[in-house]
Amino acid sequence: MYMLKALLVDDEIASIRSLQILLNQFCPQVEVIGIARSVDEALEQVVKLKPELIFLDIEMPNGTGFDFLERCTNCNFDIIFITAHNNYAIRAFKYSAIDYILKPIEIDELTKAVEKVYELKKNNFNSQNKYSALFDNLKEIIPQKLVVAANGEYVYVDLREVLFFEVSDEKVLIHLENGSKLRVDETINAMEESLIERDFYRVNHNILVNIQKVQKIIKTGNGSVILVDGTLLTLNPLKKDDLITRLIEKNIHYT
Repeated sequence: MYMLKALLVDDEIASIRSLQILLNQFCPQVEVIGIARSVDEALEQVVKLKPELIFLDIEMPNGTGFDFLERCTNCNFDIIFITAHNNYAIRAFKYSAIDYILKPIEIDELTKAVEKVYELKKNNFNSQNKYSALFDNLKEIIPQKLVVAANGEYVYVDLREVLFFEVSDEKVLIHLENGSKLRVDETINAMEESLIERDFYRVNHNILVNIQKVQKIIKTGNGSVILVDGTLLTLNPLKKDDLITRLIEKNIHYT
């Protein structure tokens, strides 16, 4: 069996011991190769041990988990954040495709997070981009960067530059305002919750449109939507009035 070499970073030794016990009992694909109890010690251990996975506590004396990530010049590893607080960072994690576990640790959450990382590593998936997006998203009340899986790596898109998301062959095609398109290995249902929060609206079964990019609504017939680049999209007639209400609420001008 392929083994994930893991580093545990937490200032509380009791938390480290507890996590070690859970990993030994429920995650046989993980080999704990070291522990660290501060940001400085974690940075030293990364250079020395070259872990593939780091379980990283957010709140520590003399620095946070984010400080560690910002100071680490070589991010050739995956991270599972561990936090005692369901705080502002959780939203940024979700947009950035970052795995996290809340304390006290639940076995199901732990095993799911480990299994996800295990599959990515086993398939040589490049995860580095999601950590770049994380720092941008941490600065925003509502994150702007959405990290998605595409072509064997994580890539991030600025949602302010997206016209619409389209279901295509059970996957998702992202249409950008500059005319480019990106096919991602995600389902629209998995992405919809985050997108609705960022003012995307499902105008029909296959399309989630950025309502900030709506230029005109054609009310005749079944109805349709014209975007700022001239793209014409079919509008579910049952959603016509609701979409108009959303545009008014957001002070978005359309004709």
